[in-house]
Amino acid sequence: MPPTTAAELFRELPLGPLVDHHSFALTASEKLLSWARETVRGLLHGRTDRDRIDDTVLVVTELLTNAIRHGDGPVSLILDLYENGVTVGVVDRGRDTTVIPADVVSLMASSQEEATATTGGGHLPTSGRGLYLVNAFANGWGVEPAREGKVVIAAFCLSGSAA
Repeated sequence: MPPTTAAELFRELPLGPLVDHHSFALTASEKLLSWARETVRGLLHGRTDRDRIDDTVLVVTELLTNAIRHGDGPVSLILDLYENGVTVGVVDRGRDTTVIPADVVSLMASSQEEATATTGGGHLPTSGRGLYLVNAFANGWGVEPAREGKVVIAAFCLSGSAA
């Protein structure tokens, strides 16, 4: 599913009513990603199966990594727990939402064409695949301007793995 607005995500997915909200202001450090993985696992423990928790942890890791690499400053992690799902949002200081592909499938095709043109082979680069993972494991995702910069949101229904 290509990125969409948060409002569209909430209309399209059966998340149910909001149960809990967590927001964390973060600074980049080596321990940030391991802290985020532990925190997400802890908050989702007992709410869904291990595979779905792993899906969510993977996406949070990818979104935070992108924000740290490209976001130009501090980041925030927002976790909203719903009766039947969870949304994760990563806010960074970057304001350019046009760098987020409108369609991950076309991004994959253009990366393949670029790799073939530059290397003479058909190998995809080893970085830049994070949004493919977000697209594959989340039930929906989107990017929106935020007061601080931009927010990338991923939504998960907790009834089973998307992959």
